[in-house]
Amino acid sequence: MTYYYRQRFRFYPTEIRDITIAIAVLIFAFSLVMGGVRHFYMYIPISAISVLTGFFLHEMAHKYLAFRFGFPAAFRAWFQGLAIAILTSFFGFLFAAPGAVVVYGYPSKRENGIISAAGPITNITVGVTLLFLSVFTMPPYSYILQYVAYFNLFLAFFNLLPIPPMDGTKIISWNPGVYALLLVISIGGILFFFF
Repeated sequence: MTYYYRQRFRFYPTEIRDITIAIAVLIFAFSLVMGGVRHFYMYIPISAISVLTGFFLHEMAHKYLAFRFGFPAAFRAWFQGLAIAILTSFFGFLFAAPGAVVVYGYPSKRENGIISAAGPITNITVGVTLLFLSVFTMPPYSYILQYVAYFNLFLAFFNLLPIPPMDGTKIISWNPGVYALLLVISIGGILFFFF
């Protein structure tokens, strides 16, 4: 039997710094990819919404579940990955590896799988919800909702790839059925935009 010691959800000073830097860099990089050097500032609002709902909520879902299981966790930025994001965005595409939530302790395979699944589940929930709301919204707001929905669904799919250290490897190791369900939903949501 596993005994959990309730951890109080908290942010650490260096974590707040890392999250802030990662969010700022990602917003800038996404804006640059969408608008180019001359018009990137026009895309800052939609980039901010995408990054906050996609990246930030994804990482906070991991952190929250880790604390629920009794394991302290903190986001740690990967500054080389953020530098690569900025560099690639100037060439019109984005390769982003901003960092990840580090879980301290020794979670079981089940606990690790659930903690890992929390991120993609959050992205899928946000994506499907915004996609549904876009049906009842007029342009240009419907387009914004659809873009943010697509971003979230793609982020879920990307994180579900069974390539270490992605979430998918830990989820499939814990429960292949849950993994398959999440993968099918994320792919289905992405394909919706092409039909």
